[in-house]
Amino acid sequence: MTAEVLPGPGSATWDRLGQWRLLLVIHRSLLLQAAHPAIGAAVSRFSVYNARPWRRLFRTLESLQTYVYGSASEQRRELARLERLHRRMQGTDDHGRPFTAADVQARAWVHLTLYDAVLTAQRLGGDPLSPEETARLYAEWRRLGQVFGLAEDDMPATPEDFRDYFDRMVADVLEDNATVRDLLSGSIHRVPPPPGLPIPALVWAPLRHLVVTAVVQATVATLPEVYRERLRLTVVPGADLLVAGLHRAARLTSDLLPKPWRYLPLAAAAIRADDVRPRSRVAPTPESFFTTVLDQSGDGVLRWSDLLAMARELSTHLDLDEDDETTVHDAFRSWWAQLCTATGTPPDGAVTLAGYRSALAGDRYPGPPDPDRGYGAVAAAIRRLIDRDANGEVRPAEYTRLLDRSPRSHEVIAALRDLDHNGDGTLNSDEFETAVQDFLTGHRDLPAARHLLGRA
Repeated sequence: MTAEVLPGPGSATWDRLGQWRLLLVIHRSLLLQAAHPAIGAAVSRFSVYNARPWRRLFRTLESLQTYVYGSASEQRRELARLERLHRRMQGTDDHGRPFTAADVQARAWVHLTLYDAVLTAQRLGGDPLSPEETARLYAEWRRLGQVFGLAEDDMPATPEDFRDYFDRMVADVLEDNATVRDLLSGSIHRVPPPPGLPIPALVWAPLRHLVVTAVVQATVATLPEVYRERLRLTVVPGADLLVAGLHRAARLTSDLLPKPWRYLPLAAAAIRADDVRPRSRVAPTPESFFTTVLDQSGDGVLRWSDLLAMARELSTHLDLDEDDETTVHDAFRSWWAQLCTATGTPPDGAVTLAGYRSALAGDRYPGPPDPDRGYGAVAAAIRRLIDRDANGEVRPAEYTRLLDRSPRSHEVIAALRDLDHNGDGTLNSDEFETAVQDFLTGHRDLPAARHLLGRA
């Protein structure tokens, strides 16, 4: 399975899965998953969700978004992580039955409940998918299932077959177990305040009870009737109407928001990056590079203040601390010294276009890249700042977090993604540094560098 055939921009999965309003049915999906004997037993034995509910929720949402909005390399890493995790979850349940979370039927159920979650959210929101859209979504979801280790025969072939499969699973396989009961009631008294919210205990206790009880009642109201009866659960009068009203209100509110705001963070970043198409550019000439990149002030000459402006721009995009800012400043100062030497300009003077062209023609500049001085030091510094862990590659999740505070994060991220020539989702650090060197010497255009240094 290659990246080209995965659901991407414009697909039903891309448009539907990552929306905030899907959170309104996430508890229902988790409960249906836990009702599978193998999953329920694995969660009961090995999960720490009851001690770290928020961490578990955030990790689940991150994994869910990686499922669809991650690059090919991120999806491979997530698959490997899930396979390692599930392979270790095995044992014997409370009834003496052996279980493993890596069981193919259990994995297929988990995967397909997420497809069902999208259908449920759309139906409750008052905008159910058409038969054509349902078929498109399901075909895409089957392809994703194959990427994550399921065979075609492990999943129903059509949406109609899925509905029969879902009803059969609910009727014959799902059970009442300790994990299900905990999700329905036992966790109310353990949920701490959300991270970062300084809510006093006296305020949180009644608020927690109210919120968690509402979530549980909403889940009960949307469970399949056959399973609800097996659990001997009753729907609070009017709960189904309140749930439908909440979903419709969420949908109407979402429709009023700009498109990226409707989505969870990683999904929104992917959508924004896709919406920003880097402009195609012709190879620069010495004149165009001098006037559009080096001459930041636009006054026709190059001074130290122009390179200092680039250093400040880079520091702003990457939200650098003082030590990193100093490293960047020193690298740009070294580049300025190199330009002054090559053009015969005093350090407090101004390099003219004629002087710059003369240095190029006389081979006094740029010369071979040196990571310790000149333009080579700038490229090396940018490479180290982008590849923070120095592992030779930079994944989208890394530079997305790195550029979180950038005033033009979406444009920069889109430009960096444009450097992923083989489509595996990662930037090779050596190739990136070489591309920056070529940009700084005017040999090629690089939209990512233009955004990072200004004058894009």
